Amino acid sequence: MTIRHVTIVASPYARHGAGLRVAQDAADLLDAQNVEVEIIVGEDMADAADLAGKAARGDTDVLAIAGGDGTIRLAVEASIGSGKPLAVIPAGSGNDFARNLHIPLETPDAVQVILDGHRRPVDLGRVSFPDGRTALFGTVAATGFDAAVTARAIDMRWPRGQSRYTIAALFELIALRSRHYQVRVDDETVEADLVFAAIGNTTSYGGGMKITPKASVSDGLLDVTLAKNPPRFARPTLARVFPKVFTGSHVDHPLVQTLRGAEVELYCDPPALVSVDGDLVGELPAVFEAVPHAIEVFAPPTQS
Repeated sequence: MTIRHVTIVASPYARHGAGLRVAQDAADLLDAQNVEVEIIVGEDMADAADLAGKAARGDTDVLAIAGGDGTIRLAVEASIGSGKPLAVIPAGSGNDFARNLHIPLETPDAVQVILDGHRRPVDLGRVSFPDGRTALFGTVAATGFDAAVTARAIDMRWPRGQSRYTIAALFELIALRSRHYQVRVDDETVEADLVFAAIGNTTSYGGGMKITPKASVSDGLLDVTLAKNPPRFARPTLARVFPKVFTGSHVDHPLVQTLRGAEVELYCDPPALVSVDGDLVGELPAVFEAVPHAIEVFAPPTQS
């Protein structure tokens, strides 16, 4: 496609203001290639998402998002169905959506991906709650321990990046609790006391934690990782297993079960928080479903 105009949605909150700087750097690079650029910065993220939706339904050729996974989620929510291709210019602390699409984290290289023009269809996930609320997600939906870690990490101002989630996890270990889950993945059911249940559209979240290491953004399915409550020494066991999430080898532990399907239904007692793409959106019960080929994203060609 010929790209004449790009609208960049900038998150003022991504990586402590890096979103604005990254957006301006990207705009300068695009301008040097005779591409007209408009930068959108809302008063808050809800306002930015609203403006993004309007831009996607306007005359722009590409809607680019300068931010992290949470910014991408809100922009996708606002622009879904517009038919406009999306571009990602990573500026968050995690950038797992970009990592899974092999989009470079450096701004000049990410801009070059847009200029190269290769696009690919990408799956999303959708979570639905009993009251009718829904939320799309690009990376991982987390419940239980995972979501509690996210909630704590959101409130932390230090440190930045991936280590923030690691420290938040250590704090959550102190108050560790399991919940009794009922899990349905398509026609398969599991009932057990779990520490967490994670539903992945991508392999990772939190800046590279490979919670669902075999997930794919192009298979039309969601990957599920369940961590059962150890019968003895729960905290020491989880403390040993959790670091393996950075390599994905935690799924080989006998207390971890993985499943894959198009629809996932979760109930638990007591209710657990649900986070998607690092944002808290509700609590269980909920239904998670794959949305195949939901959006088109500028990304390098997949390697055969």
